[in-house]
Amino acid sequence: MSTDGAPREIRVLAVTADDEYATQIEARLPADGDIEVTTVATVEEALDRLADGTRIDCIVSDHDLPDTDGVAFLEAVRAQTPNRPFILFTSKGSESLASQAISADVTDYLVKERHGDQWERLADLVRDAVSYSRSHGDLIEPHERAKDVLNAAHDTIAIVRDGRYEFVNDAGLELLGASTRAALIGTPVAATIAGDEHPFSVDNMAEIQRRDRSVNRSEARLLGLDGTETPVDITGTGIEWAGDPAIILVVRDISELKERKQELALKDRVMDDAPVGITIADATQDDHPLLYANERFQELTGYSEGELLGRNPRFLQGEKTKPEPVAALRQAIDDDESVTAELTNYRKDGSEFWNRVTVAPVENRDGDVTQYVGFQEDITERRESERSLRQFRRAVEAAGNVILITDTDGTIEYVNPAFESVTGYSSEEALGETPRLFSSGKMSDEYYENLWETVLAGDVWKDEIVNRRKSGELYHARETIAPLTDDDGDVTAFVAIQTDITEQKEREGQLQQYERAIEGANDLICATDTNHNYLFANRGYREYHDIEQDDISDLTPEEVLGSDVWETVEPHIDRTLAGNSVHYRMERSRPNRSDRTFDVRYYPLEDGETGEVEGVVATLRDVTPQKDRERQLHVLDRVLRHNLRNAMSVITGNAELIAAETETEMQGLAENIIETADQLLGVTERERKIVEVLSEARLVHPLEISAHIRRPVADLRQRHPNATIDLTMPEEVHAATIPQIEQAISELLDNAVEHSDRDEPAVSVTVESHPETVEVHIADDGPGIPEQEQTILTGEDEIDPLYHGSGLGLWLVNWIVTHSDGTLGFEENDPRGSVVQLTLPKTHTDQPIAVAGRPTETSGE
Repeated sequence: MSTDGAPREIRVLAVTADDEYATQIEARLPADGDIEVTTVATVEEALDRLADGTRIDCIVSDHDLPDTDGVAFLEAVRAQTPNRPFILFTSKGSESLASQAISADVTDYLVKERHGDQWERLADLVRDAVSYSRSHGDLIEPHERAKDVLNAAHDTIAIVRDGRYEFVNDAGLELLGASTRAALIGTPVAATIAGDEHPFSVDNMAEIQRRDRSVNRSEARLLGLDGTETPVDITGTGIEWAGDPAIILVVRDISELKERKQELALKDRVMDDAPVGITIADATQDDHPLLYANERFQELTGYSEGELLGRNPRFLQGEKTKPEPVAALRQAIDDDESVTAELTNYRKDGSEFWNRVTVAPVENRDGDVTQYVGFQEDITERRESERSLRQFRRAVEAAGNVILITDTDGTIEYVNPAFESVTGYSSEEALGETPRLFSSGKMSDEYYENLWETVLAGDVWKDEIVNRRKSGELYHARETIAPLTDDDGDVTAFVAIQTDITEQKEREGQLQQYERAIEGANDLICATDTNHNYLFANRGYREYHDIEQDDISDLTPEEVLGSDVWETVEPHIDRTLAGNSVHYRMERSRPNRSDRTFDVRYYPLEDGETGEVEGVVATLRDVTPQKDRERQLHVLDRVLRHNLRNAMSVITGNAELIAAETETEMQGLAENIIETADQLLGVTERERKIVEVLSEARLVHPLEISAHIRRPVADLRQRHPNATIDLTMPEEVHAATIPQIEQAISELLDNAVEHSDRDEPAVSVTVESHPETVEVHIADDGPGIPEQEQTILTGEDEIDPLYHGSGLGLWLVNWIVTHSDGTLGFEENDPRGSVVQLTLPKTHTDQPIAVAGRPTETSGE
């Protein structure tokens, strides 16, 4: 108690329907001990407390109350006690609400949770308001003060007694269409409310005035004196006015509210029925929980509304959600900006979907962001289509085939990179043109007529075509043209795919040439697979073996050759299947026909990519005439050498007797006879060696030939000590040749010394090794080799009846070098003599030649 007897404690009536808030205000406001709090949940309870005489120093009211709102309650309080402190302490803060409260003469206005010290601030507001009211409350006449307060209110406020208007504030005059307040005073309230059924009948109003019904709130239609009709919200409360019972009516024009409700209802229906997901998140709370999720969003995610509300939508993210779009969403929210992002989300059942999310901030009148509205669209099908389209485009761009698209008139609208590489025309040169750009003129008019007739009918065209590149070169292509149609089946474009088959055509032409060559070859040619079945056989092979059918793939060599021949052939074929090349000669017999001798060669048939042996190719060359000539040559050789040797023996013997018995000129003639006979016998020996080279072919092998050169040089030095023989040669010399190369070197050395006209002949031998060849140079200082002899040996001249060669030695050399796949050349020596050059290969490209009559086997490597 104060010293002047006034109570010091402050009694507060708190009006709220929020139980948690009521508990807090009861506990927090009395913290300093000078405030006492009583809480009620409704305006009706609060008015009863004010009417029963209980001392209330201050009213603290929430805005959202069960039976009316905080502003209407304030206006009812002001009609009775215009000076009583009234603080609106509410969670609903807006500029409009604040304006209404101030107009209704609210003492103070505080928004919950906006300040961390809200309870201390509320307590201070209560103390200050009560202190001011106690010191100034009696200076103003309450009744007149109430009228002033009520006139300042935005709402229509009327004081009613016995069912008739006794006072109407300024806002009410305008709403009821009255030009003066006197025009309304005494007018029955019921006359201004439309309809027979409304809560403000005479009987109901009597109950409210007697306080049998403290508060009555309802919607109605207010009839103005000017004939207007306005939807209103009316709250009736029994009060004491000028010392007598009365009713205060708070009438609020809800025309705009009705419209807003209808608009909101429409928006709710639109949002609920929208084809995209719509969500609203609370921006004022941590983690921005969802306040609303429409049905489409629930269908999209598989979650019910109860499972969604109160959660942040990030729970839809998962393993494949990329961080970039999530970061973009977070940044935009932090910056209070709109954003659209596409990301992978997951439904309740775990399935993935692509979500196109748009988030936009929603601001209140103060510019504060209060909500975030989100729009979610399932774009999985579009993303899959885009991915397929990207894959298709990459495939088209990377395709080695020419791909072009034209409209229905044939105008080119697209070409891929392969078009440029195949035709030589760039895309810029081709677009807008027609395929006539690369027409070759080789296709007939009928060809194009059939093409257009086919594709315009909606069918696919397939055929080969000859076109012309930009360079003018022709190319062959296998072409497919397919029409593209719309949903109605109408052709809208054509796509053409061309495969360049020029090389294939060339190979086919070559194969045809090979087939004709093989088919028309004199040799017998066939091929077998690894199971010893025929793959093919040419005409010569079929005719020799009396096979009438062209395709012999159903036959085997054993069936064709017979078991006896097959026993000889099979081992050679098996060695060839092991990767070796085989070469041999064999005689074949047939009934009622002469025996034939064949030169047989087997080659592995390999796969071009893997190198795996897939069969054997065999060529059989009939060498019977060659063998007969070889036999004839041997016979002639033996007969000639036998008869000539016998005849020369007789001539030599007789010449020796003549030389022994005479000392005259006849002795010299006899000695000439003996010398000439010896020369003829030397010719027969060279002839024998030539026959061996010509008839008994030797294998060409890589040889180390230095020894084949040193031996003839050493032998010549021993036989002709008066001659000077120089040798210049690397330590080792490798060449591909036949072993008789030593005979060729020996013949050339003998020829250089024996035909020299000098007492001390000089011969130099120089061997040079090159990457591909070996050259042997033999130079002398004699009279030289006759020019005609050189041209005959090198093939520049033909042998005629007037030619008399100096001997068979150079011919032997020539044939040895030729059989070694080498060459023989001649030059003049400076200052005198000749230089003979032998050029031998280091490698031999042909298959080795076997010794006649002896099978030879060489590695396929």
